[in-house]
Amino acid sequence: MSVKIMTDAAADIPKEYALAHGIEILPFILNCDGAEVVADVNLTPEKFYEIFHGLNEMPSTSQSSPAVVEEIFRRLTADGSSLIYASISANGSGIFNTASLLAQQLREEGLDITVVDSGMFSMTIGLPVMRAAEMAESGSGKNEILAFLTEIFQRDSAYIVVDDLKYLKKGGRIKATQMVISEMLDIKPILKINDGLIEAFGKVRGVKKALSKLVDLTEELMDSPSENEVVILSSEADERVEILKRMLNERLQPKAINCYSIGPVVTVHIGTGVTAVYFKHKKQ
Repeated sequence: MSVKIMTDAAADIPKEYALAHGIEILPFILNCDGAEVVADVNLTPEKFYEIFHGLNEMPSTSQSSPAVVEEIFRRLTADGSSLIYASISANGSGIFNTASLLAQQLREEGLDITVVDSGMFSMTIGLPVMRAAEMAESGSGKNEILAFLTEIFQRDSAYIVVDDLKYLKKGGRIKATQMVISEMLDIKPILKINDGLIEAFGKVRGVKKALSKLVDLTEELMDSPSENEVVILSSEADERVEILKRMLNERLQPKAINCYSIGPVVTVHIGTGVTAVYFKHKKQ
């Protein structure tokens, strides 16, 4: 029995890759100054940054309706395939709960649907999903793919530097007691994805020290740099990305450094001017 892979627009998987490997992308709705913008594979990060900077009010996101999710679930499993849907963090969106309830109902009809809470955002969802799609193409079974996704979502994390916490504050995705750290003069928070939310991990003074701290964390926590890649995630932070690449190459010499833009769904909740590192962690 074949296995099909699905995620949502929060995973930021490039359109070309999703189409080439048959990854279904569930759209989100972006609420922008009273207008609805569909976030799917056709809305690139760069297109959304232009929209984002022209807004008068802070945007928000809405999940796809249960009817849309059900239609996709039924369509993808109509031929008897198993379906795995890796969703944005359940603590960051209600779509996991919606999809889980629908999957439970459809399993009673004999459809094979599994919904996985990634606990993650952006390409920290996207990269594991891309690997899962490749595993499915190579003939891996549902249980093997689920075991892979579960391990990587639990093991790995991203470490993030942001210019402004106001978007995370508004969305309730960072603890209230940790909000003051970026409001002091030139203090840059170091954030981490943990338990499906973004939390304060540390703070330093100045951008270069913040980027150096990301490299420190990578050096300390990364498993076998010479055998693995470091992923840099960013939104409108090209200069910082180049500095970070240089520092990573000088200190770690990883097998590869790959860069991806943070997409619309996550940008709504974290803003622009963001730089992050993501990598395979050592086993605890």
